[in-house]
Amino acid sequence: MTDRLLRRPLCVLASALTVLFPLLAVPTTALAEGSKDDKIAERDSIEQQLEDLRLELDGVNDDLADTYMDLAETELLIPQAQDALDDAREELAIAEEEDREVGERLSKAQDEEKELEDEVAAGQDEVDRTDDELAQVALSAYKGAGMPNPATVFVGGSPQDTVDRTMNYRLTMASQGSRLDTLRTDQAVSENSADRLTAVREEIDDLKAEAEETLERKTQAEQDAEDAKQELDDLYAQQTQQRDDLEDKKKQYEDDEQNLESRSSSLDDEIAELARKEREREESRGSGGAQPAVTPSGSGWTRPVGERLNSNFGWRVHPIYRTRRLHAGVDFPSACGVPVGATQSGRVIQRTYNRGAGNKIVLSHGIHNGKLITSSYHHLQGFALPVGASVSAGQTVGYVGTTGSSTGCHLHFEIHEDGNAVNPAKYI
Repeated sequence: MTDRLLRRPLCVLASALTVLFPLLAVPTTALAEGSKDDKIAERDSIEQQLEDLRLELDGVNDDLADTYMDLAETELLIPQAQDALDDAREELAIAEEEDREVGERLSKAQDEEKELEDEVAAGQDEVDRTDDELAQVALSAYKGAGMPNPATVFVGGSPQDTVDRTMNYRLTMASQGSRLDTLRTDQAVSENSADRLTAVREEIDDLKAEAEETLERKTQAEQDAEDAKQELDDLYAQQTQQRDDLEDKKKQYEDDEQNLESRSSSLDDEIAELARKEREREESRGSGGAQPAVTPSGSGWTRPVGERLNSNFGWRVHPIYRTRRLHAGVDFPSACGVPVGATQSGRVIQRTYNRGAGNKIVLSHGIHNGKLITSSYHHLQGFALPVGASVSAGQTVGYVGTTGSSTGCHLHFEIHEDGNAVNPAKYI
């Protein structure tokens, strides 16, 4: 498998598992919700399942696998791009609504500003008129032609004149007091209107600034929506092309499917023959009074590496060819170079290399319940022990690699009973 395939960003291929591997049920939602810890956990889960996807492609031609992974990437990007488009359109709708609301508020504030300007102008005219009237009275009084002197009201004339002069004096004084009250009221109203006008003008300035920001957001939202739509359209076109490419490559490499099956059969035959010879050896040792090399009890077995186990034992559908095939072991995604330990004490009976398993070492663990138990470790970077060496549980027998038909650093591990693959979970 090429380095380009192995270096793909893990987050880029997640939803392809749902499209192309529905049984894996990988979450396709973007990491946009939940707490930071939730996002980290979700990303870790996606990364783990993407490792499973790579392992599913064991034995596939690099060119075909690359084409498949390119399509898988696009299959992921399509729902993400659709979500981005939906989000952009939603953001645009929000921005448009905000722009409308700010516009309405600005229009109302400007109308109120006009009304207050008219009120202030009218109030000032009234204050000026009343003030002028009082000034004229004061000026007249100063010149001696103003209000009657109270001392002269009752001097001279008939009693009726005195009464008339008294009444006129009172009316004059009342009129001037009324003018003063009116002036005070008009001044208070004008001051309040002026204060309100100042506040409204400040509000208008704020609303104009907010309107500019809202317009910018609206313009950006329109551009984002347009870009998101274009990206989605491009991905749909790319998806169609990549699907056609994958079908062409499947035809081009159609012999690989048969080769996969033939290699699987030859490996089974190889293990069976190896087990037959080892059983003869063990039985020969037993007839001479010697004890078997080891008698597994089903307990005390250890995992060959300390990584999580994935890609379980059993029948599965090939991701490209859609054929059913037995996955005869389990896989442990791990970094290349990590030591691989013997899962139980025993003896090295084979070190080999083939196109499928790459560097492989096989251990015999003796006869248990009438069956010869062997374990095998595939895709190794290198070996640590020669054929014939005795090993104890946990002792290093090799190192994790990606040799043979492997799409990334990992250990493929199998256990056989008389050459027949069994679920390693029975032992480890």
